[in-house]
Amino acid sequence: MTGGSQNAGMNPTGKLDRKLLAAGERLGRAVRVAKQQAANRHRLTPLQVDVVGLLAKGRGLRVGEIAAELDVTQPTVSDSINALVEKGFVGRDRDPNDRRASIVGLTESGDLLAHDLAAELAPLAAADPDTPDHAKAIALRVLLTEIRRLHLANVITVDRSCLTCRHYNHSTRPAHCLLLDRPLVDADLRVDCPEHQPA
Repeated sequence: MTGGSQNAGMNPTGKLDRKLLAAGERLGRAVRVAKQQAANRHRLTPLQVDVVGLLAKGRGLRVGEIAAELDVTQPTVSDSINALVEKGFVGRDRDPNDRRASIVGLTESGDLLAHDLAAELAPLAAADPDTPDHAKAIALRVLLTEIRRLHLANVITVDRSCLTCRHYNHSTRPAHCLLLDRPLVDADLRVDCPEHQPA
């Protein structure tokens, strides 16, 4: 036999990549199931749950912005927004910068709904307490690196993480945020930075 036992313990990069993808898919399924259950409880669709969660970040958005954020078509988002308007969770205002467009945001009832949904979905964000912080930080970097790769391949439309920001200087160790003028270790990397400027 030539090398069978030698290769048994090896883990080629391609095989590891497939494992990472499979693990990501499994986590994604868990998130989808949880959102579907929350949506059912509130008589919403999972996309409507996503729209409410996005608008809960505090600023009104155009329909096109919501579509880009959620990687769906504008007509699909428009249908979800229309349903949320009918239910009283979302309101529309004229865009002060473009009178032909409208800005959508949560109503008071929508704010209460967003609070309830956030509480119901909170267990998804509770990582294993036995996993050390340095391991979580490495996982964060790996995930953001993959998001960046898919963003550059036009699979993910919007990416406001540090890794795609022009303020991110990765040539130093640790990396450095030029805007905040501070070092960025893996645990400090932002997934959705409000000061993000595309590189």
